[in-house]
Amino acid sequence: MLHEDKRRFMRMLINAQARLTILETGLTFEGKCHDLSATGLSIEVSEPIEPNTMMEVHINSTSDSIPPLNAHANVVRCAQDQDGTYILGLEITQFN
Repeated sequence: MLHEDKRRFMRMLINAQARLTILETGLTFEGKCHDLSATGLSIEVSEPIEPNTMMEVHINSTSDSIPPLNAHANVVRCAQDQDGTYILGLEITQFN
């Protein structure tokens, strides 16, 4: 049986450093963005983050022709990976 991806937007693999700030507390930390779409992204972090946490996400660009990503996003899922890190599923709520 073939698996169909039912996402509305294609995801791009980017593997880029991301700076995350929890909006409620101002706590800032680093993560690694694995993939990105028009409506969401997944980021690997070292500590778990509760779902429904609003964050500011900043990802620098490596190209002069592509601006950095600055957005607010909501954590929709947090799952521990086999290596002990956590993968956050984030839904973009606003581009800044």
